[in-house]
Amino acid sequence: MYKKDFLGAEVYFPKGNKNSAPIKFDGAVFDDKNWFEKYKKYHQNKDQGSLDWLRLHLVGVIEFKKEDGKDTETVYNQQLKPAMKESELDFCLGVLYDTERLFLFQKKNGKYLRLDEFYNTKGEQSTTKDLSLHLMDAYYKIPSFEQVEKRVINIKIDRSKRTIDDLGVITGISSQQIKDGISSIIRTMDKVGMKTQRGYEILIQIIALKIYDEKRSGDLKRNLDFYKTDVEKQKLDLLFYITPSEKSFTSLSDSNIQSFIQRMRNLYGEASQKYHYILKRDDRETIVWEKEEHIGVISEVVEQLQDYSFVKSQKSDLYQIVFSEFANAFSMADNGQFVTPIPIIDFLVQIVNPRSDEKIIDPTSGIADFLSVSYINSKSKLEDKNIYGVDNDESMVMLAQLNMLLNGDGNAILKYKPDKGSITWKFDDRDNLVELDPKIHTGGNWNVWKNQTKLKKFDVVLTNPPFGEDRKLEPKNAREKEMVEMYELWHKARSGKWIDLGLIFLENAYRILKENGRIGIVLSNSLASIDRWEEARKWLTDYMRIVALFDLPSSVFADTGVNTTIIVAYKPHPKELQELKDKDYSVFVKDIQKIGYEIRTSKRVKFFSPMHKINETTFEVEQDSEGNPLLDEDFTQTIKDFKGWCLGQEKTLQDLFIKEK
Repeated sequence: MYKKDFLGAEVYFPKGNKNSAPIKFDGAVFDDKNWFEKYKKYHQNKDQGSLDWLRLHLVGVIEFKKEDGKDTETVYNQQLKPAMKESELDFCLGVLYDTERLFLFQKKNGKYLRLDEFYNTKGEQSTTKDLSLHLMDAYYKIPSFEQVEKRVINIKIDRSKRTIDDLGVITGISSQQIKDGISSIIRTMDKVGMKTQRGYEILIQIIALKIYDEKRSGDLKRNLDFYKTDVEKQKLDLLFYITPSEKSFTSLSDSNIQSFIQRMRNLYGEASQKYHYILKRDDRETIVWEKEEHIGVISEVVEQLQDYSFVKSQKSDLYQIVFSEFANAFSMADNGQFVTPIPIIDFLVQIVNPRSDEKIIDPTSGIADFLSVSYINSKSKLEDKNIYGVDNDESMVMLAQLNMLLNGDGNAILKYKPDKGSITWKFDDRDNLVELDPKIHTGGNWNVWKNQTKLKKFDVVLTNPPFGEDRKLEPKNAREKEMVEMYELWHKARSGKWIDLGLIFLENAYRILKENGRIGIVLSNSLASIDRWEEARKWLTDYMRIVALFDLPSSVFADTGVNTTIIVAYKPHPKELQELKDKDYSVFVKDIQKIGYEIRTSKRVKFFSPMHKINETTFEVEQDSEGNPLLDEDFTQTIKDFKGWCLGQEKTLQDLFIKEK
């Protein structure tokens, strides 16, 4: 990572007072391999010019300690920070390594901050107490020598000659720049009157072009032989960029902006042949290239995102920073849409265990968080063509397609249906959405059709649907009454004139499952506990083998404050289910208390703030083998306990929940 010629150990710089002891760096990084000659010249001859040269070429300082993090603040203030001050550059890297605990700092334009901007709780105005010194850095965050050089030297970037390897990775270190960029994009859309459905569609399509461009560059690099012609090398260059002269156009007739428009149209035409679920056959169906408002939005999106790689970035960082930011900006709260926290998604996916040859669906897909995490956890063994989703918000479906495009090949089958969405619309065996008919499908009798229609059945249903009394379904007219009467639970378990919408989606999940298909669904805790829903619970046990119940605290979702329960079950043959009931089968039950985050509010916006595990002996934050701070959560141990419990259950359950993916 760093060549030894640029590194020094136990390097001494003088203090201002000649009678004072010199400052010692355990390690120093210089940007010129001739540093040692200058260092000797200063110490042997007291050559002030050599000392000045060293200070202008000092790009990093390192302190090693064996105090197990007992006084990180003192070491930083009294040793590392003074050492960083010796550099006369605008940027200097500071590294504190203390008994496997890593802390990364930066001198940035006279400010002394953590390198990962997430840890600077007051941004560039952060003082020592605002630097989250109880949290260590993961080892992968150590910048390469080339990355440090770029921070020190204002290198002129020729964006027309870059490949995917030249792009930065989206992590917490770049989180503030990315968030600022997203805010700038949204402000631009608002300013030009494009914070609309059309504007959102343009935004999604342009991000899709970025992902395609990166994958195209990466694929060409892997597929081309070592010896490449100049023409082949040129094909590696990214097309998703905008130059300052292109961005500063005053009229669409300017030749510079026209070259940008033509480049983006060429990229669109190429990408649309592969990403036909997101991109139109004709780009003019969405984008009016003659409208300054459209070009203004497109140029802003390209400018803000062009220096970062979506494909190379850590999936969790990318999800939290990009997808949740856009989802929060464009989601429709009155549709009951709320972004599900990543720890809940990852936990439920690991419990239900979707496997490579299985068909999986989320009937209330939102931005496809359950589906994308299922794909990631399968190590890309799940096929996109076996991943399905439905949502009643077109904006969320477009973002879901983008999410799956990033993680897979963009061919997941994600559909938009307004109003009631998947309550009335189901996938048939040809992957088309068909609408239930209240005249023949009453009471859950969905398998009888007048034509040759056959509903598609799935191996796995994972979903976090709208639920709770404030989202109850109470028919207001004859059409809504006909709709709800197509569900058996309406007839058996409604509360007067209404029913919890979560129960409708529970029955929906059951009816679209194959035999031995399994579900993981997040519902209100009241459905699993209070007397009002006793008939609903009886219905569930009559039709499914309950596998696990996980109670979650009310702080799980920022927007509801409702106590929730995750229900995990599978759908055996009726005869097998009766045999299991006769044997009084076991259910895994866990009351999860620690979820690894807490809900906080900043500028009237709620967000998830990590809660870290504290060692009971040292009172320090614990870390994993890669240096990441450990979250204070029950999910990891619960997954282990659940897998162990499965080993004592029936063979069918073992095959479904712990068999290799």
